Amino acid sequence: MKKLYTFLLGVCCLTGVSAQSLSGVESVEYDPSNNRYLASSDNSSIVAIAPNGALSYFGSGTDADYGMEVIGNVLYVISNNGISAYNLTTELPIFSQTITGAQFLNGMANNGTDSIWFTDFNAKDILVMDVNAPQDYSTLVTNTVETPNGIVYDGENNRCVFTTWGTPAHIKAIDLTTNAVTYLVQNAGVGSIDGIDKDAQGNWYISSWSPARITKFSNDFVTSEVITVSGISNPADICYSPETDTLAIPGGNQVLFVGFENSSVGIDEENFESYVIQYHSGNPIVKFDLAQSQDVVMEMIDLNGRLVHPVLEGMQPKGAQTVVLSSIGLYSGAYICRMTSKELSFSERIIIP
Repeated sequence: MKKLYTFLLGVCCLTGVSAQSLSGVESVEYDPSNNRYLASSDNSSIVAIAPNGALSYFGSGTDADYGMEVIGNVLYVISNNGISAYNLTTELPIFSQTITGAQFLNGMANNGTDSIWFTDFNAKDILVMDVNAPQDYSTLVTNTVETPNGIVYDGENNRCVFTTWGTPAHIKAIDLTTNAVTYLVQNAGVGSIDGIDKDAQGNWYISSWSPARITKFSNDFVTSEVITVSGISNPADICYSPETDTLAIPGGNQVLFVGFENSSVGIDEENFESYVIQYHSGNPIVKFDLAQSQDVVMEMIDLNGRLVHPVLEGMQPKGAQTVVLSSIGLYSGAYICRMTSKELSFSERIIIP
């Protein structure tokens, strides 16, 4: 069993120094050697996020416009249509490599040792670089047909998996032996997929803008589930950290974190019918399954019947969904979770710890 918990880092949590802020965050990456997250920011800086939420600058004059990846003790970033590298201990630059002819470098992936792959959003190209010889970069795919965005390395299948922008959006793969491109999911049911990553259990997560949400796919991309996180906006280049079992979701002026931890509390999720409310380490989540797309209203009301917080309102897709109630910022106490749709109607008392 798993628990889900979320917390938010953004402008609202800043104290004191206004320069240390998150603004226009496009990418986030976990730095395991220093137990911190690093986020790109449109104020021409990289911002370090400590475990307690404290923000500080990474290095001096550093810049990350879009994708970022950590290999060992080095941070690689896309900056000014080139690739730059920084030492994670000293926070000093290692190299800055211009990519000739680049139009709009965006997503980045790595194999954990010596290679990084990156997408050119406008040129519809995918390139590869040997980080030990950064001048040795080359183009693997010169026309991905649809616009490429987020990308992740899948060593188990000797491929890179990438997402596409626009509507409908797709999930595709590049065979790293032949450079052939194939569809893994043709029409993912969302528009404009920005980021993609894979968790320790082999599940895939994508972040889409239309609608703004996270969708979880099984390892083989056969089944999917919507992960509803309150406050999500323009989710960009997501990052799953196996060290913390946490998915970091950058977007706008914030980074949202959805954490997963082993828990013996809950109901057998293989056997629930229609809906179930679970408590994982005290935190409530709602799981439900729709046989078809339909309008759904889910809201939190107090024990006197007054609306406290709208959770879902509008058309929801067919299939399984998970709603993280602890992410909506309610005070501790008892509430009623009420949901109505064509298929489901329930009111359940829940406790926010």
